[in-house]
This record gives sequence, C-alpha cells and structure tokens, in this order.
Amino acid sequence: MNTPLSGIGLGAAGIVVLCSMDALAKALGAHLPTFEVVFVRFAGAAIWLVLWIWLSRGAWPKRANLKRHIMRGALFSVTAFMFFYAVSHLPLAIAAALAMTAPVYVTGLGMLALREPARLQPVVALLLGGIGSAIIVFGGGDAVTGGSADILAWGAAILAPLCYALTLVLLKHHSGDESAAAITLAQSLVAAAFTLPLAASNFVVPTGIVAGQAVLIGILGAGGFLLLINGLKRVPVSVFAVLDYTGLIWAAVFGWLFFAEVPGLELYLGGALIIAACAVGARTSQKVVVA
Repeated sequence: MNTPLSGIGLGAAGIVVLCSMDALAKALGAHLPTFEVVFVRFAGAAIWLVLWIWLSRGAWPKRANLKRHIMRGALFSVTAFMFFYAVSHLPLAIAAALAMTAPVYVTGLGMLALREPARLQPVVALLLGGIGSAIIVFGGGDAVTGGSADILAWGAAILAPLCYALTLVLLKHHSGDESAAAITLAQSLVAAAFTLPLAASNFVVPTGIVAGQAVLIGILGAGGFLLLINGLKRVPVSVFAVLDYTGLIWAAVFGWLFFAEVPGLELYLGGALIIAACAVGARTSQKVVVA
C-alpha cells in the first residue's frame, strides 16, 4: 500500500530497528573489540543485502563507481568505529543525541565544500547544535563508564556525526545513478574490507548469546536501512526528518531497559537544542528546494 501513512509507519519502524542495532552494538562492545563489532555489522549487512538484491532482482553496484564506493565506505567504517566506541563507553541516549548533530554539520559543510549560498538560518542551526552538544558534553562528566577512556569516548561521540556528515556531503556531490540498496551494499563491502585486518589482529570468537548478537546486528543494519528507504519513497523528506527525532526517545528507552541508564537533565536541555537546530536546518532545506 503506497500511501503517506504507510511511509510514516515504515520510517518509524526503520528508526526503531536502527536504534535497536545501536543498543546491540553497545552490548557487543562489552564482549568484543570495537573493530570486530564494526566488521560483523558491515559484513552481516552485506550478506543480507546480497540476498535482498538477488531475491528482488535489483541492480548490483556498478564497477564504474568503485572509487566513490571506496571513499564513502572508508568514511563509513571510521564513522561506525567512533560511534560504536562511544556507545560502548557512554549512555546510549547521550551518544544518540550527539549523533543527531549530523544534519547540522551537513549544512555547514555544504556551504564550505559545495560553496552553497550562506544564509542566516544555517548559521543559527550550527550555533544551536553546538550549544546543545556543549551542554551534553560538559554537563555529563559522570556519565562515562570507563574511567581512562573518558576523553576518547566524548571525542568519538563528537567526531562521529561530523564524519557521517562528510559522507552525506559526498553522497550529495556524487550523481545518483545507482539504487540505494546497491550503494549500501558496496559501502558495506568496502567498510568490511577496511576493518577486517584490524578486527583480525585481536579477534575474539563469539560464543553463545554473543554469537547470536553478532549475527543479529547485520540483520538489523540491513533491515533498518531498507525500511527507511521504502518509507522515504512515500513521504516528503521534511516529514521524515521529524520522525528521525524519535530516535532520541528510543535510545533513552533502550538505555534504560537494557543498561539501567538514567540520563540527567543535561541530555534533555542539550537534546532539545539539537532538535531545534535540526528543525531550523530542515526548514532551510525545504525553502531552498521550493525556491
């Protein structure tokens, strides 16, 4: 059923699935090295995307775009490593809140890298996002679970959305001559190839429940993405951007249910400013498209 309501349902389901993947990455981080978690996430997603494209008779990645896929796949692997490291040492909701600054960074990078016109609203969005992030970081000093990794965890949480924004700018800059599934498959294969040597150097063979979680994280990564893409086909991007804000709620719920994490007031204050920044950025993008 190809309706806006079904698109909202698919998009909301995709966000829940991807938030579940983040929670699973946090759980795996307690048993496996971060590079190994990143590897099983991308390798598993690649396997399931191969099956999806084969069963749906979709298009495979094009060899002509290999350089682009390598560039984006490398950035994705770095982004995933930093985010998974952050969620392993910080409360899930805090890492998710900082990750929501990515759309704000995209606006700033678009003005710098793509020489898009400078406007007041994107600058306001950048300021709001920066202030919100600062409130979360400087107000959450006791939130980190690993003592010596405090600075590294906070640094990873801040840099992960910036790297993700760089990836999105590259996607915007490159021509869209491939399907979303093909692009994601290629990037997943590249990211898995990049992280394999690093994961192999300190590989821990997962057993029992951990082995099942390692398989599940790839399924959630691929399934969540496919739900999001199918949702985007049915609703405007501006509507979908509002749905993305629910990810912060799910991150807080999963953190409370599975890790007994109760975020402080700084999360709600900083998160509100970050959501406001994303809303300002979304309004700016919508006006540019209409114009």
